[in-house]
Amino acid sequence: MALMITTALIAHHSTNDIYDESKTIQIAGKVVAWRLVNAHPYLTIEVVTDGKAERWDLSFGGSAAAPLKRQGYTPETFKVGEIINARGNPALSKDVRGILIRGGVTRQNGTRVP
Repeated sequence: MALMITTALIAHHSTNDIYDESKTIQIAGKVVAWRLVNAHPYLTIEVVTDGKAERWDLSFGGSAAAPLKRQGYTPETFKVGEIINARGNPALSKDVRGILIRGGVTRQNGTRVP
């Protein structure tokens, strides 16, 4: 029974089949929303490419709010309108604008977040 529960939890929090972990990209954009909530915190930024604005969802993986808080994230870590840079694995789906943060997030001045 414990094995079944463990397997279900791993599958639920797995990033397999969602992000292309063989590729790493870097994007920059304006923060649209930041919510440090359970079950999954979310960060949304607006990225402008070739004059077209697109919203990107930035994921911290299966992290709930508590592990991110232990790393130093707070509800005030990101301010709507600020420009940030993020590095990570892009979403596999061509119809989804998303990134699994792997290389961290920096502010426009190069300061690492958090």
